[in-house]
Amino acid sequence: CAFLEGAGALTLRERLLGARDHLAALYLAACSLPEGDAADVEATGRGPISTPGADWGQFEQYWEVFDPYEQEEPVAGSLSDDLGDVYRDLKRGFAELEHAGEQAAIWSWRFHFEVHWGAHAIDALRALHRALARAG
Repeated sequence: CAFLEGAGALTLRERLLGARDHLAALYLAACSLPEGDAADVEATGRGPISTPGADWGQFEQYWEVFDPYEQEEPVAGSLSDDLGDVYRDLKRGFAELEHAGEQAAIWSWRFHFEVHWGAHAIDALRALHRALARAG
C-alpha cells in the first residue's frame, strides 16, 4: 500500500519495477495465508477506500483474456484498475486488523485474494513483465 501511495514521486521505470516486485512478493505471501472460517469473523463493513493514482504512461492499458482455459476474444485491462483493486482489498484487511483483530484481517485478505485481487495481481504482473521488456 505504501508503495502505491508514493508511486507518483517515482519515474515510470521505478513504478513498473516496484509494482512488479511488490505484487510478486504480495502474491507469494497471500498463498501462505492460513485458511480461516468466516463464521469466526465479524466483518466491520468499513466504507469506501480511495485509491492513490499513478501514471503508467503508455503501459496503462493492455490486452488479456479472463480465463486461459476458454477461447475468448481479448479484452482491455488497466494497470490502474488492477493495482487499485489490490490496494483497496489490502486496505480493507488493514481496517479489519485495526477494528476487529488479526483473525478478521487474515480472513479478509485470504478471501479477497481468492475471489478478487489475486486475479488482478496476476493480470498486472503479466502486463508489467511485458512493459519492462518494452521499456528496456
